[in-house]
Amino acid sequence: MPTHTALTTLAGQDAAEALAAAMEGLTPPPAGVGVFEIEDGSGLWEVGGYFLEAPDDIALTLLALAFNAQPFALSELPETDWVAKVRRELTPVEAGRFFVYGSHDADKVPKGRIALLIEATVAFGTGHHGTTLGCLRALDRLVDEGFVARSVADIGCGTAVLAMAAARVYPGRVIASDIDAVAVDVARANAQINGLADRIDCLEAAGFGHPRLAAAAPLDLVFANILKGPLIELAPAMAAHIAGGGLAVLSGLLVVQAEAVQAAYVAAGFTLRQREDIGEWSTLVLQRG
Repeated sequence: MPTHTALTTLAGQDAAEALAAAMEGLTPPPAGVGVFEIEDGSGLWEVGGYFLEAPDDIALTLLALAFNAQPFALSELPETDWVAKVRRELTPVEAGRFFVYGSHDADKVPKGRIALLIEATVAFGTGHHGTTLGCLRALDRLVDEGFVARSVADIGCGTAVLAMAAARVYPGRVIASDIDAVAVDVARANAQINGLADRIDCLEAAGFGHPRLAAAAPLDLVFANILKGPLIELAPAMAAHIAGGGLAVLSGLLVVQAEAVQAAYVAAGFTLRQREDIGEWSTLVLQRG
């Protein structure tokens, strides 16, 4: 059975969230509605709905007019087994000593590499995206440089690929947290299939808002592969939770956003140790003074 999407853009977060709330009352109702900032400096937000039945285009037209949004772009999507499709198309990722793969590529794992099995799921982080890849490369370089972390946290962990990579190279327990309960379940499952369930604590939390994270401080190493806005907001909390000399590995950043994030962390007492740009994405390694 085909599914349908309806997408529009408009100015301002409040207006976008109000439009998304109004879409929930449509008939037929959307199966899901999302609100996303278009991070190009335009101030525009995208609102999208996913429908199991063809949406009412007249109602959508009226909503767009009521909220001063662009006309909705409607699309019909063919029925697709997306997990199977992703499994076919995702190839293994190599990042220094790390080799990230799906079970369909188990026969390709080279000897002498740290293998991390990640299945195609709804959680972010297979290693293919420039942000996750950048974080894995940063960790690989840190290990080569002799940096040792006894306490590690992966904030916004998605699949927990970064938490698992850290658990493979460092001896202590690792905390993997995410604001999304589904991602936490995925992280827990990945830790289990990689034999790391007893090394990684998977928590549902926003930022450092969990007693387990507070108890683990001061942390030696924190990964945060999220977005520019939340990263900037987290800068003071990062400084409060990371030990002197400890590191923050940050990504989820466009190259044009890296300087703003770096400035926020310098103001919080960090210095830039490394930066790598992969395509349009940037990864920063910052050290707390």
